[in-house]
Amino acid sequence: MRVLILCHPVPKDVKRLIKIEDDDYIIAVDQAVSDGYKQRIKMDLAVGDFDSLKNQGLLKNLNVLRLNPIKDVTDTYQALIEAQKHHPSDIIMLGGIGGSRIEHFIAHLMFFNEFDNLMIKNEYSTIRLMSEGSYRIKDDKRFISLFAYPIAKISLTNFKYDLERYLLKTYDPLCISNEIIKEEAILTIHEGKVIMVQSMK
Repeated sequence: MRVLILCHPVPKDVKRLIKIEDDDYIIAVDQAVSDGYKQRIKMDLAVGDFDSLKNQGLLKNLNVLRLNPIKDVTDTYQALIEAQKHHPSDIIMLGGIGGSRIEHFIAHLMFFNEFDNLMIKNEYSTIRLMSEGSYRIKDDKRFISLFAYPIAKISLTNFKYDLERYLLKTYDPLCISNEIIKEEAILTIHEGKVIMVQSMK
């Protein structure tokens, strides 16, 4: 099973972005509850201190985990903890990219360190953690960016800019906005891990 987490800013059309399966468990974080109702998405759990949710009445018929506003974790982090309790194959955060509180997005990237089955997705980008192995990536007209997490040795084949056993270090921007030049490209991670960002051109 998968756990889907709705997180502000929530994509405008979640059902168009991803097919929601009957056995998906859906968690809404704080003000994302409002977006869930507007898009008629079945929510199994609402998590947060709800300081950003204008209409508190939306919580009335939901299973709610209300957090103390004075806490050591973010609402989204607690939602991830609740997600892991279901032992999901994947955790997909729908939203949580950008917005007016950019510090939260930076924190979301840090969560890959603890939740390696996490994917973050909106209308424009898909972000995931990639471990050692070879991956075939189909050309879907997106930019491919890779960031060491925290260090990795990688090879790229059938990209506009190929690499052979390149040591990608923390803060190295070499692998930003690469492109696939054939129907399929191959990313090989010989050592370490990378965060892969697929963004619309």
